[in-house]
Amino acid sequence: MADRPNDDLAIYVAWLSYVGGYTQAQIANRLSLSRAKVHRLIGEAHRAGYVHVYIDRSPQRLVAYEDRIAHHFGLSQCLIVPDVEDPNDRHGNVVALGSAAARYVHGRIASGEVQSLGVSWGRSLAEMTRQLPREARPNLAIVSLMGSLTQQSAINPFDVVYRLAECTGGQGFFLPVPFIADSIEDRQVLMAQRSVADALARARNVDLGVVGIGAMALDQPMFMEDRGLLGARQLDELIEAGAVGELVGHFLDHRGQPVSKQINQRTIGLSMDELAEREIVAVTGGADKGAAIQSVLRSGVIDRLILDETAARSLLEEKPRAA
Repeated sequence: MADRPNDDLAIYVAWLSYVGGYTQAQIANRLSLSRAKVHRLIGEAHRAGYVHVYIDRSPQRLVAYEDRIAHHFGLSQCLIVPDVEDPNDRHGNVVALGSAAARYVHGRIASGEVQSLGVSWGRSLAEMTRQLPREARPNLAIVSLMGSLTQQSAINPFDVVYRLAECTGGQGFFLPVPFIADSIEDRQVLMAQRSVADALARARNVDLGVVGIGAMALDQPMFMEDRGLLGARQLDELIEAGAVGELVGHFLDHRGQPVSKQINQRTIGLSMDELAEREIVAVTGGADKGAAIQSVLRSGVIDRLILDETAARSLLEEKPRAA
């Protein structure tokens, strides 16, 4: 076994563990490895995307939350994933959210219902791309719903499109422009470009859109100064204008309406009305997301919601404000 390449060995160990049902001690004995080495190889198989763990339902204690949220906001479906990581990490359930989103999207694609998939950005969507099984879907179109150029690929819509195209063999389409133009005049110029118009035409006709939800907080990727996106000053201005949530580059107040701020006129991507015409599933998590999620759900754009337990509790505890 010493001659087996490490990547191949990680795959083999994963097969023994998850399919063969062997314990790590049994695998170590069979392959003459240390238990620490076996544990490390299983971790490598996960990180490389060779192992995908899907769980078919939520714990019973969360089902009541799902029903309450779906009923209250008129959703077709609500899925809540339990807390599985450090409770002190406000973004600690990204892996669980990515797994749930990957399972849902994979099922829709495999059924043949979804031939074109629209995506925005976010940590959970990036994790979804890592957990989606590698299966040949050459007829699948993956389309960005918003401008795709940012300085950090971790939250870049282009990167999400690229990863999905790479793991499915489908064709990726992205908007080769910033998600927010520098001015209204710049937006008009960019929107008139043929490549942009063609990409938007595809986005308007996706079978399913998968999007993230942003909150008005400095630890959100779009407001981190080193990302070169918006920053603290713009965050303060948006909060002062009444913004509590972000959806596909649109900043919304507590009623789910775009705030009266010029930045909402500079967004490049599908409009709120155009999003409302598509089937949209939102994937989000975090203890501080209650107001943002409520805002986005009140917009009427979202059909299905995948969120973590802390976000669900935050949403249910959020006091509704007068419209």
